[in-house]
Amino acid sequence: MLRGIVERAKVRGMMGKMMQMSDGRLHKVNGFAILEGAGRRRIIPVANIVTNDGDIYYATGAVGTPSWAVAGMRLGTGTTPPVKTATDLTTFLAGSGKAVDATYPKVPDDDTDNTGDGADVVSWRVSYATGEGNGPGIAELALVDNITTPTKALCHALFGVAFTKTSSDTLKVFVNHTMNGV
Repeated sequence: MLRGIVERAKVRGMMGKMMQMSDGRLHKVNGFAILEGAGRRRIIPVANIVTNDGDIYYATGAVGTPSWAVAGMRLGTGTTPPVKTATDLTTFLAGSGKAVDATYPKVPDDDTDNTGDGADVVSWRVSYATGEGNGPGIAELALVDNITTPTKALCHALFGVAFTKTSSDTLKVFVNHTMNGV
């Protein structure tokens, strides 16, 4: 119980902080991943950028139905910093395409692990079981329109540190988009 409270406080403290990307640019931490297995729990920050397609998704959704659907997440090993024109991630990790969890997106999120949620935050969650999305050097993610052959990305993100997911690990990834109105 105490371990969970301490971990949530650490994650809450990360949200909104700046994270330096591999090219030296700073991005705000607005998501995280929880990697669990073999008696350990690791929290990895995520800094993402909403793409041009993502802007259109949210704009058309504000006045009705979004003009396209987010199908799921892809994981990758690329470390190229995210850009607004991205339509996918840089280097796809085979077998890592996974649908968005059934009840997502949410505003606000009722998953107590997501400490970055709020009344003006759209939260996305994708959960990988032990046999899914395994591989070394996982460094990026994208929420896309098609998990096999994407043509649009809602966002492209880099993890704060590359990690390995093994067949004994689970992975739960939260991506939070705050509607700032600026």
